[in-house]
This record gives sequence, structure tokens and C-alpha cells, in this order.
Amino acid sequence: MYLLTAYFYTSSRDYDIKWTLPHCVITLRLIALAFNVYDGTKKFDQLSEDQKKTALHRTPSLLEISGYCYFFGGFMVGPQFSMTQYLSFVHKRIPPNAFSGKPSCFFAAFSKLFLGLLVLAVYQLGVTILPEMYVMTYEFEEKHFFYKILIIGLWGKICLYKYVACWLLSEGSCILTGLTYNGEDKKGNILWNGCTNIDLLDFEKTITFNGIIRSFNINTNQWVSQYVFKRLKFLGSKLMSQFLSLIFLAMWHGLHTGYYICFFNEFIVMKMERDIQNIVENSQFLTRIVNNFKYPIYFLMKIYLTCVIGYCLLPFILLTTDRWYGVYSSVYFYGHIIYLTWPVLYFFASLFKGKNGGPEIIRPSEIEVTQ
Repeated sequence: MYLLTAYFYTSSRDYDIKWTLPHCVITLRLIALAFNVYDGTKKFDQLSEDQKKTALHRTPSLLEISGYCYFFGGFMVGPQFSMTQYLSFVHKRIPPNAFSGKPSCFFAAFSKLFLGLLVLAVYQLGVTILPEMYVMTYEFEEKHFFYKILIIGLWGKICLYKYVACWLLSEGSCILTGLTYNGEDKKGNILWNGCTNIDLLDFEKTITFNGIIRSFNINTNQWVSQYVFKRLKFLGSKLMSQFLSLIFLAMWHGLHTGYYICFFNEFIVMKMERDIQNIVENSQFLTRIVNNFKYPIYFLMKIYLTCVIGYCLLPFILLTTDRWYGVYSSVYFYGHIIYLTWPVLYFFASLFKGKNGGPEIIRPSEIEVTQ
């Protein structure tokens, strides 16, 4: 409530770099801490696997909580990490051979530094060609409809790179301290991925919206999964739990309408993507087409995904209603027409298949938790 009040009194029409930025990170950290202490009061067999790893059986001291909240590697833009992970780090529970193993934390950290600087350079180059306010210019307004769709996609991808760069640089500093130690893989190599917030390779090669979500802002997605989504199990509806999780994330970001429209976009896009995937998996004909035309489909899906990312992200970047509504109007809200019409078409298609003796389309049983 303190954070939301601060948003109400301090927010401007633009993305604000002020004290509310680190405070929103601390808010998630303290919510997680409260849940972890609460989980520590339960019997061990009553906890889920995630809760067993993070439950605290004693309340941390004020000094420990302060160090946890203001750890220099993650207090400004993340990443999120549990108090148990932090306490393991400060009490030197990391095996002594971890720092001398391969790869060393030094090598892993500077790899993230290099990647972060590279992505930052790409972003800086990109915004000189397509500035963040380009989609609001008269020049953009005069372009052809399909040109606008493609430009919005490229523009959105460029805007995402500033977040990617920040996360990579922040993760690098966490790795250098040893906080991110995550055991060893099957080959005995040291894993320094305990605070990974972006899987750059998967992010670039995926052709699904779900793939973007799985590889982007990973820590926050995991946080929401453990502390919001799974704790709404009592509602008895995964779809409702996902919807409320996205509402929570929108509120956490701020009070601008752009945040809520962005996460609503994510919700409806994921709904359509899951349904289409289910249709393909239940059709031998469509499955054969996908298998026989992998490369053309990959190419087309890559173009589609780029356009979808930009369309969904647009209100998140522009923030205020007059801005994002104006740009959406210039492309006739094509995305919302497609994605909001889909559930109706899917429903009647399911009824038709059932009445004609065909197999009814089964909805996916798993609802992915997303940012």
C-alpha cells in the first residue's frame, strides 16, 4: 500500500527513475520474506517442494534483513533471490572448491558483463533509428498499415533490450560475489545461474510467446509463481489464478493504464497460443504439416512473434491512455480484434466437433505463470 501510494503521488507521464524503483524491488523481497517465515511455522510435510527450499525456521535479525534488502547487486533492478539463498551466501555455506572450479565466478561474471554491454550497444544503436516515441510521430502515422505492424514489432524488441542489458549487468555483479552459486551440473561444472533473469539464447531463438515469457524476467516469474499463483490454489481455477497474478504484477509496476493493458494483452495472447497448440497436437494432419515445413514455419512464426511482442509491449512503454490508445487506433486495434474474437471461435469450433462425433478439443491442463 505504501508503494501504491507513492506511485499515486510521484508518478509522471513517463517512466520514472526515482526512489520508487528500488522500493518496488524491496517490496517483493519483503513479501517473500514474510511468506518464508510463515512457511517455517508449518510442519515440513505440509510444505511444497518450493516452500521446503525457502522456509525460514527462525526470524532473521534486523541486520540480516537489511543486508538482504539492500544487497548492492540486486536492490535497484533485481534480481530477486530468497533469504535462504542470501543467508547461505553470507554464512559461507558455499563449498570452498566452488570458486576454484570451472567455470570460475570471475569468468562467468565477466561473460555477463560482456553480453550486457553488447546488448546495451545494440539498444543504443536501435533507439537512434527508432526512438521510443517514434510510434507517436506524424511520420509513423503516415505509414502503410502493414509497415506500421512491422515497425511496432521491431520497435518493441529494441525497447526490451534496455531491460535485458540491466539484468545482465546486475547478474554479473551478483555472480562475482558468489551469491548465484547453484551447485554443479551432471558433468561437475559449477553452476552460477542462481540469479539468472534472462536466457538470451532462448529469448532470441524462440518462436512462441510462451518461450519469450520463460526466458525473459525469469526471477520475477518464479517469484510470482511461488508467492502469488500457487498460493491462489484455493480458488480452484488456474485461469483465475493466472489472471490475478497478472493483476498483481500490473499493480506492482504502477498505476498507469499501460501496465494493465500490457498484462491483459499477455493473458489473451497466451490463451490463443495454448489453444492453437492444442489443436495442432490433436490433429495428425496439422502435425504433419508442421513437421514437413519446419523452416518456413519457423521463419513465419519469428516474424509473427516479433510483431506480437511489440504490439503487446506498446502500452507498457507509452504508459498513458492517450498515448497507447492513439497508436493502437492507428493500426485499428488489430491485435485485440484477433485475440478477443478467438475464444468465441474456439468455443463454437469445439461444439461443432463434439456434435459431429469428432474428438473434442481438450484444453491444456497447465497454465503458465507469466510476467
